[in-house]
Amino acid sequence: MYSRLTSIIAMMLIAGCSKGGTSTSPAAEADARRVTERPTEAGLVEQTIDLDTDGRPDIHNFYRERADAPRLLVRKEMDLNRDGRVDVVSFFDDDGQLEREEMDSDYDGFFDWTDHYQKGVRVMSEYDSDNDGRPNVFKYFIRAEDGTVHLDRKERDEDGDGRIDVWERFDASGQVIRSGRDTDGDGKVDVRDE
Repeated sequence: MYSRLTSIIAMMLIAGCSKGGTSTSPAAEADARRVTERPTEAGLVEQTIDLDTDGRPDIHNFYRERADAPRLLVRKEMDLNRDGRVDVVSFFDDDGQLEREEMDSDYDGFFDWTDHYQKGVRVMSEYDSDNDGRPNVFKYFIRAEDGTVHLDRKERDEDGDGRIDVWERFDASGQVIRSGRDTDGDGKVDVRDE
């Protein structure tokens, strides 16, 4: 969901915020005020970007310096609705590929959605739909032979006891092909629909 948004914002930043040169034009001075860098206690370089020039950073990029290669983006934090709170945190592996994204999908200040990636491809999402601080909806994705990624199965804990009680399987078009429900709370399917 947000990985495409992350890419769009990155393209905006590349186009609008990373102009080179030593010009002292008003546009160059404004860019300099929007992008700042500082070292962190963890040994990273934090780059902050103020997209709307309101004095509060909207994006925080954390880089690890490398002697034998360009610096590596390891984490990105974004304030999507510009309320001063981070709404999305993206984590990257040593190859620079997206590994995990944590999101506050309803902008209430609490992270309720996490997407997990392998080699940059989303493989699982977990979501807290009842706002109790624990994920209760789990979606698993697979890559088809043609390279597309689609939802394979979905599991839910609807009664809040911490155990899955609804299972669904999907075909490549997104249609439910099989489902099951645990009606007595023992963690096993009691009712099947095929």
